[in-house]
Amino acid sequence: MRFLAKYLENAQNAAVEERFTVAEFRLWLAEQNVTMNLRGNDSRDHIVISLYSLAEGLAHDWWSIFGSRDRHFSLIDHRTGFAVPDIRFSFDGAAFEISAVQRVYQNPNLRFWAGPSESLPRNEAEAQLSALIENVLEHLKSKKLDNTSAALRWARVLASREDPEEQVFCECAGALGRDPYAVDVSISSLIEDAATTFSDEPLNEFMAGARMFSAANLLQWIRKAESRSVGKSTMYGLTELASKVALEAPARPPEAAWALGYRRARAVKKHLNISQAHRFKSVQVLAKTFGASNNFEAAPRVDGARALRSDHNNTVSIHLRDHGSNSEAESVACFGLARAVGDVACFPEPSKAIVNDLRLATRQSAGRAFAAEFLAPVDEVQAMLKDGKDVITIADEFGVGTTLVERQIENAQRIEEACRG
Repeated sequence: MRFLAKYLENAQNAAVEERFTVAEFRLWLAEQNVTMNLRGNDSRDHIVISLYSLAEGLAHDWWSIFGSRDRHFSLIDHRTGFAVPDIRFSFDGAAFEISAVQRVYQNPNLRFWAGPSESLPRNEAEAQLSALIENVLEHLKSKKLDNTSAALRWARVLASREDPEEQVFCECAGALGRDPYAVDVSISSLIEDAATTFSDEPLNEFMAGARMFSAANLLQWIRKAESRSVGKSTMYGLTELASKVALEAPARPPEAAWALGYRRARAVKKHLNISQAHRFKSVQVLAKTFGASNNFEAAPRVDGARALRSDHNNTVSIHLRDHGSNSEAESVACFGLARAVGDVACFPEPSKAIVNDLRLATRQSAGRAFAAEFLAPVDEVQAMLKDGKDVITIADEFGVGTTLVERQIENAQRIEEACRG
């Protein structure tokens, strides 16, 4: 990702910040100019836009951009009437994804084409977005206009980034969709409470997953789950297994989390000498595979979580949420348990991590891929398809949902690529 801004003199705009920052703007993704556009029959390789609104929007959204998971942001959100391409970006905790989506405006008649996607590590993404914001603020400063809302906000963001604890707080607020500089005492206390339970990426994934639920209720559920007797949750063989598998199938930076999940699933099966054709018909059978006792038992129901992975004294406990008693409950619970096992297999260092319904989150992605390949191996699924079995029959055979089987079929090529070598 790179950009070029050529500021124009004597632009017309009532707002002085916008008037001084009207520019010919070009943006490249994967070395393709995604600001190319067609206006009527005329094509141009740039847009003319006041960059102030983009800089201000990015500064105000900073903590949501890097604190959130499962959310997309777009330059369109801050276009203030200008026609801009639909440049979308999201952060999953490891990779910053940015892409250009086709966008058509009716008045004026203007079209932006779809462009490539680009994946950046966090530090590069921060550097590129910072460069855009600071380019605009420096230009305004050269015009003796350096006390703008964007400048004040960016100064606060920079100060927070210098303080590790404050940065964690700000990202947690952003994960909840809140402005960290305007939260009330209840939200502040909630964040501090969550930070005593989780840390690093699991903290962000917990907060982001709780955005539409009650984080306070989830924290209360965690404490109740962890207060149960150890026999109801401990996987006695999982810690050692995860350590061995991490050596046998090491991570391949900068591979995606889902790729690691697929590879570790196969490595775990190989280490345990479990055939691809093996079927796990119940939660109890699956739990015992990883060293759980006959007393393994689901924790009470709660909204916003599937399971909790909790490490203590060199052992792992998995607190599986009660998924109910309907006809699909067993398969859903097995998938939730396998996702939690996948979190341990993919991230064997001692941790406490939630399993929830986020999709664009690195640990959730790894655990979900692990569970899919462990419960319904794609090679076996494809063999059954060739034998004339349909998705419903295959899902029933493996004791999983039809959606899982459909995703395995859709992802067959990338699973093969991830596991190659």
